[in-house]
Amino acid sequence: MNIRREFSQRAMIMAIVFVTLLITSVTGCETFGPKYDASRSAIAPLNNEKGRIIFYRPGNFLWYGYTERPAIFLDGQKVGISRPSSIFYVDVEPGEHRVTIPAAVYAGQVSIDVQISKGETVYVKNNVGVSVFAGKMTIEMVDPGQATTEIDGLEFVAYPMH
Repeated sequence: MNIRREFSQRAMIMAIVFVTLLITSVTGCETFGPKYDASRSAIAPLNNEKGRIIFYRPGNFLWYGYTERPAIFLDGQKVGISRPSSIFYVDVEPGEHRVTIPAAVYAGQVSIDVQISKGETVYVKNNVGVSVFAGKMTIEMVDPGQATTEIDGLEFVAYPMH
């Protein structure tokens, strides 16, 4: 009976160590930058001749899709990486622009067209949707009222290509 209790205690300790190492390995490689609400005043003002696209991805429930970090393309050029709980922006010429995120597991990609005017800021939210095998990326334009309530606590990524 004493041997069983000792084995149970050791198994519990090993399980705790394993979970701790797993959490550390997932979050330990991540760099945490300043929050967007704290960085907002340091961001360069928008040039009146351009438009600004703010890309953001909220955190995921229970880390679902946490490791999925696909590239984000704007008009065929890579402009950043979709990271959980992060935000970055790109200033663009006025007109229509295509935002694309390639699918990692599923065939194809998700895309939306964004129309932007001089001096305008638009918000593009991307996220990992629930699916059978792995998360499937979603992308949508969000109105400024909704976006401003979702972005303040996100990590501001000044150099989104890294």
